[in-house]
Amino acid sequence: MFSYIRWVSAVSFLLVMLAVFFFGRELREVASQDLTAVANNSNASLAQGFINTTWKNYRTQMHAGMEWYNKFRASGVPYDQWKNYHGYSEMMNDFSVLDAFSRDVFKYFEDTPIVEATIYSAGGIRILSVNQSSALSPQNTEGMFSTSPPQAERKDGAFDKAIAGTMSGGVVENQAFVRPDGVAIRGTLVKALVPILENKDSQFSPAVVVNCKSPDKTGPGCGSAPSVEAVLEIRYDVTAQWSRLDMLQHIGMFAVMGLFSVIILLLLFTSGRAESIIAKQHEANVELAAQAANAQAENRDKSQFLANISHELRTPLNAIIGFSEFIKSERSGKIGNEKYAEYIRDIHNSGVHLLSLINDILDYSKAEADKLELEISEVDATKAVKNSMRLVSPRAESAQVQILEEIPREHFIIHTDPKKLKQVMLNLLSNAVKFTPSGGSVTVTMWQNVVDGGLSIEVKDTGIGIAPKDISRAMAPFGQVDNTLSRKYEGTGLGLPLTRKFVEIMGGIFAIASEVGKGTTITVSLPKESKGRIAKNIDAETQVVKPVPTPTNTNAASINMVEKTVPEKTVIEQAAALASSTGNA
Repeated sequence: MFSYIRWVSAVSFLLVMLAVFFFGRELREVASQDLTAVANNSNASLAQGFINTTWKNYRTQMHAGMEWYNKFRASGVPYDQWKNYHGYSEMMNDFSVLDAFSRDVFKYFEDTPIVEATIYSAGGIRILSVNQSSALSPQNTEGMFSTSPPQAERKDGAFDKAIAGTMSGGVVENQAFVRPDGVAIRGTLVKALVPILENKDSQFSPAVVVNCKSPDKTGPGCGSAPSVEAVLEIRYDVTAQWSRLDMLQHIGMFAVMGLFSVIILLLLFTSGRAESIIAKQHEANVELAAQAANAQAENRDKSQFLANISHELRTPLNAIIGFSEFIKSERSGKIGNEKYAEYIRDIHNSGVHLLSLINDILDYSKAEADKLELEISEVDATKAVKNSMRLVSPRAESAQVQILEEIPREHFIIHTDPKKLKQVMLNLLSNAVKFTPSGGSVTVTMWQNVVDGGLSIEVKDTGIGIAPKDISRAMAPFGQVDNTLSRKYEGTGLGLPLTRKFVEIMGGIFAIASEVGKGTTITVSLPKESKGRIAKNIDAETQVVKPVPTPTNTNAASINMVEKTVPEKTVIEQAAALASSTGNA
């Protein structure tokens, strides 16, 4: 991705450079045209003034002399023999005013910003030329009467346009010219070639053709085949303006190129930094993924260890519970000592409590390993919730906590695991009673969801509550908000996490909201039809759990481990049978 960005940046930079170059050239051309148009407007006025003041005084002699000159050139007679022919003296007499004409031309353009003014005949022969410092040769006939007389430049086509009757010109760079102080320099000039039209009416002076291409085609000389008797070339010095324009053009080009270069460099720098950050992030993600995999493996090992140790502990615990229950019920005779009876009750209660904790650990380990299975059947949820409330009532009365219900009279029927639902309610109610101080209350509310027909159960207490920042800890396995060694409330910290696991396995949603000092509200939403994993040892028609087979060796002094599924014999019956078999042995 980032190599693509660098490639695109390089191509974009090249394209922008080319665009800036061509745009600069186009801008330069437009500026040249504008500058030429401004100069032409000024030149037209100067040329018209020159024609009306200076040219009209020498027009007749120049016109007559050029007629003889053109005849001699057209005759093919060598120029050194012209003097022997008729008309030579008349031509020389007409050209005798060239010096006076050149001085008058110099005077006319002396106070104007004109660098050089040149007059050409209609055939392109230079008649005279003046600059800002002096009149240039040939103002006499020596230059004209040669094998290669000075002529107008025709390469750019401007002179031909002037002969056709249209004023033309353009910008000429790196041209040599003379300043008013007589110093010859090079610079940029704007030249304009102005056609001087022949005027047939002697009462009027010749005119200048400004633009015969205008829409109205009006003006002197506009019409078919205008007659041009001379061409006036005027050159302006625009070196300073052109240098300033050139400088602005280069500044603009370099500014655009610099700005774009900075943008490209920032883009490359940012992409490089981003690439480096992403590479580091990728390395960190790989490392975190490895750590997560190790943590998951360790968690699976821990869960497997807890499951194994729980299985190992449940076997002797079943024996302890069974024998203590057997002794407590005095089935083989009186205990005799009341102190022993108290001890055996404590042993039995502790064993039952410990077995309950081990069962929770085992259930959570199965849930973590995704091995919990549902025994789905049609359940009267209203009846199941009320039964759970009755089972917790003795403990609530002992803690002086009132259990309230807001349950509709109609019964809610859902398809789910009745044992898991009962365990969920017992966990929630026991937890609410345990953390509610004396004089508080626990309220159970039920309602049916109108949209999907599911069931929602809310258990709300007025207990100590949990700070929002501690909810995640309370929902973590073995999490305890009060995590000190001398904590006030007993428990492994599996109640809420295991309850949430059961709810999720049944396809429901577990939600908790709590505030310190105000209590906790837990909402369980169950679907009308649970779609969890069905236990394989359940008969599909009767939904009765098949008994767990027991070993055939009945002489062993042990009691079979009782699973949480429905057993074939109760613990007491197994203990009594074992005691009888041991006594008969």
